[in-house]
Formats: sequence, C-alpha cells, structure tokens
Amino acid sequence: MKNYLLLGMMALALQANAAGLFYDFESNSDDWFGRGDGEISLSTEQKHEGQQSLFVSNRAANWHGAALSNDYIEPGKKYKFSVFVFVKENANMNLSLQYSEDGNDSYPCVSQKEVYAYSWTELNGEIILPDGATNIQPYLQSNNETLSFYIDDFSCEEVVEEIVEHNEASLWKAFNNYFKIGTATTQQEIAPQNNKNLILHHFNSVTPGNELKPDCLLDQNASIANGNNINPQVKIPASTRSVLKFCEQNNLPIRGHVFVWHSQTPDWFFNEGFETNGATVSKEIMDQRMENYIKNVVDTIVAEFPNLNIYAWDVVNEAFSENGGMRQPGSNYVIDGASRWMEVYGDNSFIYKAFTYAKKYVPEGCKLYYNDYNEYIESKRDGIYNLVKDLHEKNLCDGVGLQSHLSTSFPSVQLYRAAVEKYASIGCDIQVTELDITLADGADFSKQAQMYKDLFDIYREYKDYISLVAVWGTNDETSWRSDGKPLIFSGYKPKEAYNMIIDGMDISTGAKQAAATEECLICSDNNSQTVVFCHAGIFSYEITDMSGRSCLSGNGNGFVNLNISRLPDGVYLAVVKTSDGKIFKEKIVKK
Repeated sequence: MKNYLLLGMMALALQANAAGLFYDFESNSDDWFGRGDGEISLSTEQKHEGQQSLFVSNRAANWHGAALSNDYIEPGKKYKFSVFVFVKENANMNLSLQYSEDGNDSYPCVSQKEVYAYSWTELNGEIILPDGATNIQPYLQSNNETLSFYIDDFSCEEVVEEIVEHNEASLWKAFNNYFKIGTATTQQEIAPQNNKNLILHHFNSVTPGNELKPDCLLDQNASIANGNNINPQVKIPASTRSVLKFCEQNNLPIRGHVFVWHSQTPDWFFNEGFETNGATVSKEIMDQRMENYIKNVVDTIVAEFPNLNIYAWDVVNEAFSENGGMRQPGSNYVIDGASRWMEVYGDNSFIYKAFTYAKKYVPEGCKLYYNDYNEYIESKRDGIYNLVKDLHEKNLCDGVGLQSHLSTSFPSVQLYRAAVEKYASIGCDIQVTELDITLADGADFSKQAQMYKDLFDIYREYKDYISLVAVWGTNDETSWRSDGKPLIFSGYKPKEAYNMIIDGMDISTGAKQAAATEECLICSDNNSQTVVFCHAGIFSYEITDMSGRSCLSGNGNGFVNLNISRLPDGVYLAVVKTSDGKIFKEKIVKK
C-alpha cells in the first residue's frame, strides 16, 4: 500500500492542494477498518491496477462496509474523492462521509451509482465540510445488505478555490429603493468563502434552502418519548445552525421556509404516537400538533438566535394542484404530489389554521406568506388568488410568494405579467421567492438575460406591491436545476443576465437609501466611471492607487457622487474618514 502525496492542478478557478491521500492497497490496509460487521482484507483475486485491492466482506446491513480514518481531511474545506469498486452482482454502491457536529452525526453522500457486475466502476465527487465537523471518516456501503465488494485506488485531495473579487455593482444596493434582493442557500453552499462573499456583496435577504423544512427540524425519537401524541419535538441540526449563525452574525434578514408542506414532511408526523407505522390521527389531534410544531420551531430558533431578523415566513407551501384545486389525499412518499394534510383534513381548513397559529407565535414584525409554483398558469393562479384574497381579508396572511421557476420557453412575459397584476389587485404584499430561468430549446445566455431583464422591468413597475425578488440559489453549479444553468452567477462571477438586470440602474439612488441603514457606503457604478460616498454627516474622502499614492480627495456632507473617468483603468482604494474619527475602505475598479 502506498499512502503518498498527490500533486497537480485542476481546471477553471480551482487548484489541487499540494497534499492529498492515495491508497492502492499494494502492501497493507493502514488507516482502513471494517464498518459495522464489515471485515476488510487484502486480496489478489481482483485489482483495478497493480496486484491487490481491498476486499470487504461479512456485511449484515446496508451501512456495513469499509471506512477510512486519517487526519488529512479537515473541517471547513472542500475535497475531491475518487475510488474504484468491483462487485460480482449488480448493486447500488455509495461513497459517503460521516462526521459529527454539535453532538450530531451527519452522513452526506459524495457519490452513488448503479455498479454492474464484473467491471470496475469509479465513484467520484466533491464535498465541502462544515467548519465544525469532527471525527471525519469516508466510507463505502451498498444497499445490498450482504454484498461483498472490492475497492481500489482511493484518492482524496483538497480543492482550493481562488478568491473571486467583487468589484461589480451590488445588486441589493442598486435595488435598495425598490425591493430586497434575496437568495437561497444551504449549509453545503454557504461553506466556501467565495459563496459567503457573493451573498454579502449582492443580497440582503436569505432563505435557507432546506434547513427550516419540517424533515430537517422534526425529531421523531424525542416526539415519541416526550410528545404525548400532540407535541412534536424539534431540534436545530448543525446544518440549520450554520446557516442561521451566518445570517445572524452578518445582520442578514431571513425568510423562513416552511411550516406546512406536503413534501419533506415525514409521514410519522401524521401518525398515532408519532410512530412510523401508526394509524393516521384525527383532525383534533393534528390541530394540536400543527400549533405546537409552529410554536416549538419559533421558540427554539428565537431562543438560540435572539438577534436573528426573521422578517418573513412561508406558512403554507404548494397546497394547490395544477387544476386549481387542493392536492389529492395520501402520502407524498407513496404517490408523488399527494398530501397527508389533505388526508387528515379533507379540505383547505388546515391552511387557515396554519396561518392562525403562525400569526400567534412568529416574532413581532414577521410577515406571513402563502407560497407556490406555476403561479402564473391561469387555473392554478385563480385558485391561489381566491385563497390569498380570503386569507388577506381575514387579516391572516400578509402576502403571496411567487416561486417563479421558469424557463426561456415558458411562460411568456405577458402571461407572467398578468399573474403579477392579478395578485397585486388583492392589495397584499408580493414576494418573488425562488426565481430561476433555465435554458430551453437551445436557447443561449442572451435569451435568458433578456428574460431576466423583462421580469425585473415588471418588478420595478410593481414596486409598490413587491417587497422582495429572490433567486433560488447563488451559482449555476449548485442550483437544483443546474443542468439548465438558471441563475445570474456562475463560478461566483456575473453572467450576462446580471449585466442586463443592472444595466441602466442608477445605483446612487439606491445607495442614498441604503446609507440610512449603514454608517458609511462606498460603491462604484456599473460602468465604473463614478464612485458614490454616503454618510449621515460630514466626512472626507480620498482615492488612492494600490501603492498608496493619492489620486483624488475632497470633503462631503451626506452624499458625494465623484467622477473618476479621468483616472487610468485599474484597481483603486476609496477611503472615507468621518467627523468622529471612523475610517471606511472599499476597493473599486476603474475600467
């Protein structure tokens, strides 16, 4: 066995770290051990390269297999894994990681494939570990509980991302006098520093992608032990904690997503005794469970994150079918799209109860929304409209969330505008909550960019009704619709869609309003010809080149729009000194 360093470079904006791990099992199996009842041994019967491989046998459960213990893998970093596997019958093979964080174990999958008998198959993938991960162990397993298998040529190397500088105009600052600009992110997505930087530069609202959904927060064992059949117990897992902590530390407002949903809500939540195979509970029991669940989620989060600004919450998500009626009753895990809520209640009364309970428990100032997709298709649009109008008139619901998962081929801008106009006629707030636009029918990025621009033109037109426009994700590469490249950033860098959205925006207008919430604002316009300084008081400013040589300077009171068109193209440092002695600095680019 060789356990040696890997050297090399990766493509695009990634570089392989100078150190890595490689195991070819040619002489021993150091650092490897059997997981569960699994046993490991060196074998010459099968090999990918060389003369030996590692044989894994005596498995009695799907999680039994082979695992690696090595201090090379560290928290808060990104790694690329590869391993070759051999089986004697077709099977599903899984390469995963196990780690602990805040006392809880996590088991994220790196790669999973259907492996065919009598051939070597590579499992490979990349994963980012959270900052607090400990006891990190890669492992291999199969859903065939008794399957023996061979592994060979295992490698792991750190992937170091080059830091992407953001000198382009900030989206949230540009649109600050219109509406919030938001994004969704998960624990995995938020881990890289590049993603943190992108979010902080461009967005002033964050929706946790999965971390506040019921299946993430509900604790079945605690509910069985302590729930008395009516009080579902909740926990804050490490994944949720990392996203909420990031937002609290950086004063980023949060959209809660979601209390009541037919999907990503475990079936046991609706069963007697919270048991996996229990009978479905009555409406009366479910009323108590729903209220207690909402209360417990809010109380638990507020207790741990008292300074977190949860300004909006999706109370009910996707209750409608495509024909404008309620979803069919049943388990979404058995019948795709079915709803246990409808199985228990038989009608939409659970929606009204959910809003009643949420209104009772959410933090003061938090607004409540009904959220759905395909909200522009007429039959479904009209159903959503009638529900939200009634909820709004009853003072239960503050607004409607338009998910806006679109493509370049559908819907038309006209159809989408008609939906916005109809919802605006209710007089409630509108939030665009999950915007993305996939490429379709051979469309290029120019068509996508034009559609983004057309939509933002609509949003600006209805700015008196729209309080948020949020894209669902930060980068194409990590989007749930990544094949369609649906977002406005790729590799942490702006795409053509960004340029079309920001083009023509007067960022100084947004900056003036943004300054009301910050001690000082320094930003450059989209064409990099002016620098805007905002501060509520008297200040001095200076533009220096990166060697420290002064290029421009002056004084201001409240607001200065400085023309830098005569400066040579390059990177400069803008410095503001306030009358109370505080200093603020920002890199700017003249091009």
